[in-house]
Amino acid sequence: MDFVLALHSHLPYVLNHGRWPHGSDWLCEAALDTYLPLLERLEELSAEGTPAPVTIGFTPVLANQLASPAFAREMDAFFAQRLAACDEASAELAATGESGVVPLVAFWKSRLNRLQALFRTIDADLVSAFRRLQERGRLEIIGSAATHGYLPLLARDESIRLQLVVGREEHRRLFGAAPAGCWLPECAYRPRGKWRGKKVRRGVEQHLADAGFRYFFTDAHLARAGSPLGAYGDIPLGTERFDAERHDPGSPAPAGGRARAARSPYRAYRVSGRGVRARARRDAGAGPSLLDADLEPAPRLPRRRMVPRVP
Repeated sequence: MDFVLALHSHLPYVLNHGRWPHGSDWLCEAALDTYLPLLERLEELSAEGTPAPVTIGFTPVLANQLASPAFAREMDAFFAQRLAACDEASAELAATGESGVVPLVAFWKSRLNRLQALFRTIDADLVSAFRRLQERGRLEIIGSAATHGYLPLLARDESIRLQLVVGREEHRRLFGAAPAGCWLPECAYRPRGKWRGKKVRRGVEQHLADAGFRYFFTDAHLARAGSPLGAYGDIPLGTERFDAERHDPGSPAPAGGRARAARSPYRAYRVSGRGVRARARRDAGAGPSLLDADLEPAPRLPRRRMVPRVP
C-alpha cells in the first residue's frame, strides 16, 4: 500500500479582530511555528534534489488571510515584538543569576532572525511561495469548502454545492490551479440517505464530484466502521440517542439469552426555567431514557419603589 503524507491547515478568520489571544497573534504564531519552517524545509529539500512528495491543504479562509496585506503588516509587528522580548530576556536572566538559560534566548533569537529573513525573501507572501513549489512539482495543494461550513448539517443542497464550488474557485484564484482533493471541514461526511425521515438527499461525495473534486479526506470510521444510529433529526430532541436494541458485537450472549445491549452512560435532558425538578422515567426496566421536567413558576420578586436621587 502506498503511503500518503497529507497535512491539513485551517484557522478561522482572525484578521482585524485584535491581536491577543484570538486575533492576529493566533495566525502569526501558526505562520512562525508551522508554515514558515515547513516552507524552509521544503525549499532545502528542493535545492538538494531530494524527492519529498507531500500533500498540504489550505482552506480558503486561511489562504485568504495569508494573502492579505494586513497579515504581512501584523507579521512584521509580531517579529519585532518577539525579537524585543529576546533582548529583554537576556538582560533579565543575567540580572537574576539565571545565566544558564541565556543560550536558549540566543537560539530563539537566531531562529526568529532566520525565519524573518525568509519571510522578507518571499515578499511576505506565503501563498505564492507554496504555489511556486506546486508549480515545480514539489507538492500538491488541496482545498476545502468556502467558509468551512459543516456540510452534513446544511439543510439545503444548494448550500453544500455553493460551499464546494466557491471554495474550489477561490483556491484556483489563489494557487493558480483547481484542487483535485478536498479536506472536508471537520472531516464531516454524510452519505446518501433520508433527511429527517422524509426526502432522500444526495451524499456529500456526490456534491464533491459535481464540483470537480476527484478525492476527499474524512475520518476512517465514518466510511468503514460503526453502526448507523439514524439520520439527523430522526430522533426527537429529549429522547435517548442510543438504540437499546442495538447489541454490542464484542459482548458474548449469555447461555440461552440475548447479547447485552450497547448502552450509553449519557442521558439526554432538557432544562428550562427556574425551579426545575427533573426526574428520570424508566421504560420497562430498560434504564433511564428520558428526563421529564416539572416546571415550577419562578418566585415573584418584591416590587421596588424607584426613589429619585438628588444629584
